[in-house]
Amino acid sequence: MRIRLLIFLLLITANAGLFAQGRQYEGPDDPAGDIAAEREGFMSGNRILLFFRNTTELSDWPRVDVSRWPNNPDGVKMLDGIALLVGARVYIANDSIPVTDPSEIATRTDLDTLYFLQTSYREEMDRDPTGTIEWGFYPVFGYFDELSEFPAMSNLSETWPRGGWPSTGRTTKWPGEWNGRFGRGVTYADLETYFVVNDAHDQEYLGPEDQIKYYPRPGRFIGDINPNVTIQNGKPWGGLGLRVEQRGFQWNNPQARDAIFWEYTIANISDYDIPEVAFGYWVDNGIGAERDDELGFFDRQIDMAYSWDIDGTGTGGLRTGTMGFAYLESPGLPFDGQDNDDDGLLDEMRDNEAIAKIGPLEGIHDLGKFLDFYRLKQEDLREHWDADEDQDWDDGEDLNGDGIYQANEFAGDDVGLDGVGPGEINYNGPDEGEGNHRPDFREGVGSEPDFNLTDVNESDMVGLTSFRLFPVPSHASDFRWFRGDRSMWELIGEDSTIAFLGNISNLIETFASGPFPLYKGRTERISMSELHSYDPLQGLNSDQHTAPALFEQKRIVQVIYDKDYRFAQPPETPTLTATPGDGFVTLTWDDRADTQTRDPFVGNVNDFEGYKIFRASDKRLADAEIITDGFGTPLIKKPIFECDLIDGRLGFTDFGLVNGVGYNLGFDTGIVHHFVDREVENGRTYYYAVASYDYGAPDIEPGIAPSESPIIIDLDEDENIRGFSKNVAIVTPRTEAPGYTPPSVETDSTGVLFGSPRIVPEVLSKNSLKVDHTYEVRFAVDTLSTVRDIDFGLEYVNNGMSIYDLSENNNLVYSEAPEKFPYSNLAFRDSLETVQYWTLNPSIDYSTDVFDGLRLRLENIVEAPGIDPNRTGWVVGSAPMRIIPTEVETRKFPWNYDIVFTGNPSAYTGRVTIKTMRNENNSRIVSARLLTEQNFSFYVLNKSFTDENGDFVLMDLVVEDVNGSGAFEILEDRVLVGGVTSTNRWAGTAFIINFQNAGSEANLPKADDVYRITFNRPFTEQDVFRFTVKPEGELDTQDITSNLDNIRVVPNPYVATNSMEPAVQNPFLNQRRRLMFTNLPAECEIRIFTSSGMLVDEIFVNNVADNGAAHWDLLTKEGLEIAAGIYVYHIKVKATNDEKIGKFAIIK
Repeated sequence: MRIRLLIFLLLITANAGLFAQGRQYEGPDDPAGDIAAEREGFMSGNRILLFFRNTTELSDWPRVDVSRWPNNPDGVKMLDGIALLVGARVYIANDSIPVTDPSEIATRTDLDTLYFLQTSYREEMDRDPTGTIEWGFYPVFGYFDELSEFPAMSNLSETWPRGGWPSTGRTTKWPGEWNGRFGRGVTYADLETYFVVNDAHDQEYLGPEDQIKYYPRPGRFIGDINPNVTIQNGKPWGGLGLRVEQRGFQWNNPQARDAIFWEYTIANISDYDIPEVAFGYWVDNGIGAERDDELGFFDRQIDMAYSWDIDGTGTGGLRTGTMGFAYLESPGLPFDGQDNDDDGLLDEMRDNEAIAKIGPLEGIHDLGKFLDFYRLKQEDLREHWDADEDQDWDDGEDLNGDGIYQANEFAGDDVGLDGVGPGEINYNGPDEGEGNHRPDFREGVGSEPDFNLTDVNESDMVGLTSFRLFPVPSHASDFRWFRGDRSMWELIGEDSTIAFLGNISNLIETFASGPFPLYKGRTERISMSELHSYDPLQGLNSDQHTAPALFEQKRIVQVIYDKDYRFAQPPETPTLTATPGDGFVTLTWDDRADTQTRDPFVGNVNDFEGYKIFRASDKRLADAEIITDGFGTPLIKKPIFECDLIDGRLGFTDFGLVNGVGYNLGFDTGIVHHFVDREVENGRTYYYAVASYDYGAPDIEPGIAPSESPIIIDLDEDENIRGFSKNVAIVTPRTEAPGYTPPSVETDSTGVLFGSPRIVPEVLSKNSLKVDHTYEVRFAVDTLSTVRDIDFGLEYVNNGMSIYDLSENNNLVYSEAPEKFPYSNLAFRDSLETVQYWTLNPSIDYSTDVFDGLRLRLENIVEAPGIDPNRTGWVVGSAPMRIIPTEVETRKFPWNYDIVFTGNPSAYTGRVTIKTMRNENNSRIVSARLLTEQNFSFYVLNKSFTDENGDFVLMDLVVEDVNGSGAFEILEDRVLVGGVTSTNRWAGTAFIINFQNAGSEANLPKADDVYRITFNRPFTEQDVFRFTVKPEGELDTQDITSNLDNIRVVPNPYVATNSMEPAVQNPFLNQRRRLMFTNLPAECEIRIFTSSGMLVDEIFVNNVADNGAAHWDLLTKEGLEIAAGIYVYHIKVKATNDEKIGKFAIIK
């Protein structure tokens, strides 16, 4: 070992100034960690469930709820624990003076050596003399909300620090937004966690009995910054002086949902360089929750170890699958003049400053290796900044040269230190570094994309140097345990990968990189991914240990890592609201996913495609996961409802296949935001989730499958729900309570409606209503043609609508337009005979999408106007008279008319003289057959329009001389009714009057007769429809009294179990029994007696006003299980004092 050390030190001393690379740490000045800051959380953003502590420890033992794959009732525990390992060897002169110069270490013989192993784990830790305080990593306050029970989670804003995140020194940044790896509010993964620890509490070499001491931060003490620290206050800052940032990532994409990533950023915040350091992991396998039948293998080519259960069967007879650990990122050696990662570059760094632009080939040590490693051609190379060694930072295009990127300008990666550029949802203007056309990075603040902190390739990584697979060590000594610092250093600090050749056992895996120098103020990183698959046992147990599904997982994991922990993101997560009903559940959700999604992975476009709704009676939604892969393994949830954009993307994908299975993109149904599920049972609890999904990325290697927004339901070890994501709803349908008066909608009769369709507001989701809000509906009009020189001659259609909340500053709450509409609410017309246009679709049962818990139904939609036979006829009189519309011109005059008859033969005289009229077939009538300026005993009023005097507009009349007599003969001829232009020209024929069926003048209309013509027509721009949402009404006590006899117990009799009882997967828990009282008043008292009159239990029902159900757990008031038999119940209603007595039977 001494020989190897000398070789290592001689190599690094060969480079002059190598150990002059230390500097002042410029990141956050954190207090010492504290046991009071410890929090526990779960990563459950895909099919891996993993418990973690913000101490760096993952999973636990003997708990069974801390690790499960897949995260459904078929899943099993896979891990007993993972520990981060940071080992080091420190050299001391004169009992307390650190020696860091490699030449001194290599040549001096008077130095003492101290060994460190820094970690946090459930067992075998170094402890203080009292045995009560572990000497390891502790979490730091400031990186989570101190009132939260959980570490900071990207999906739970209430876990984020309220005052912002620690930045440089003791400043903070980005309050109210996620501290993403890529910037302010940036979450490229579906679920992330983030926390910080340090090793200040490791006092192993600082006790009064320790002769050789190491003070990493002389003059700094525990409690200096946080005087309220709860352990070891006042002791010197101990350990190595390490600060560790840990991030966890999960993606729910079908290709990545069986992997979880952990990235560790480890900084030396001490006052000294540390000449020899090793980073690594300790993995305690627990496949199938069995501890004695595991095998493992390590594949050196892809740096992945994997293990499996020898018989593929875990606790409870469940299938176990394969578990792999891919070693991804390792520390760099940026100052040794070597190409450690074989990428053609020397000494890449992730914290250097961009100083100058250099030529395409400058900075490249080996062109061939560089082109191969980064998959480039020589013509791809370009002028680039010196600190952007891999040439992937993209400058922006400030076309107008104002120094600010506009929405129509390409910002590239030049978005500033906050990582947020124009077009992002949370963009609030330029920040430091944005628009300066240079890559920027500042420790503790942030980094632009594809540069330094955010670019994994800008590191000269040493790779994996040590791997061991061995049985769990004996607890009789500290050998290969964390308290045995030297033995652990020998385990992870040696350059060796040794395959496991022993017997089937409970295995430990260790991965490590080192030794390498960690300079003062510098930061290095490691990362790994846990991944799972189902692989054939015969291949795993063969000599080749084949695992094709797992190796495909590793390929996707490598893609994510190579893309700097970026992968296809699902659309924004919708917020789901569920309203229970009697035999149904109404689901509504917002439009955030379809309107605000932007995926940087595919060019920052909105790649939203649709929504899927899943329903289950199991808390893990397992009964929905019934679509299997090519191996017959359940893989995908089957939706009960799906809607997608009408965009030609439909059916199953032929790319991004997961074990042979494509993803269903839908059927071009159109997007909606509500669904009513009527296939439910009252009293049974259902778990709903709405997932938004995108259309995938077929053109990005290896073909990326569509992604769904994650569904999270967090359970504790007793299967109680701790929390769930906003796209999940838990609801129990039930009867409505008697006496309940639901909210209603009241229409405003003062609105003006020329349009004919009937508008019907409906309450769809009571839980989303805004009570006492008034709404206004207006319609968009597309004018297809007009008549010149007349105000009321036009043909038009409705091609959209808008709904405004008048109670909230006329806020637009809903709209439909050709660019966006639900279902097939709009139809496109494109024929040779007409112009192209969109119209409200008259061929469907039209209803809007949901808004504020409401929707509108439109009845009798009109596209082409026409006379309404039900509202047309004699107001006064009953003569035989026909009204004939024209084929074309009537559409331009679809108004309401009164034909008024008088006793005056000259009541009206025609005005036009130019004979340009057309008949009902749109054929020109010959001039000789037209008689103008005739006298009529009747006139026609346009009741929809008035003239400048406020009088209804008079329509003009022209005689069609049918018999050619040259005179107006009312029983033989026809009368054309039309509009007159401002220049006294005929504007068009609105309709034709025919008296030929009268037979004789005696049958003609009489004086004062009135015939009214009413048209069905689209809405106009002046049409206004208003309505108001009214609150729940007063309690109807009479309804309560009259419905007491409808109270029922379900099931009755109760026999062993029923479908209302929740499923329990934990074998250590008992089935939770329940029966239901239904049709109850919302507030009442239920007392349950034995048949002999002994009181068994009391239930005080205090439901919300509409809930008419209550469950009983079949336990006595003392918490004991009841016996079989007949029971009597007595119900007393709070509001009326009415009483009801009944009975039910229990059969076990």
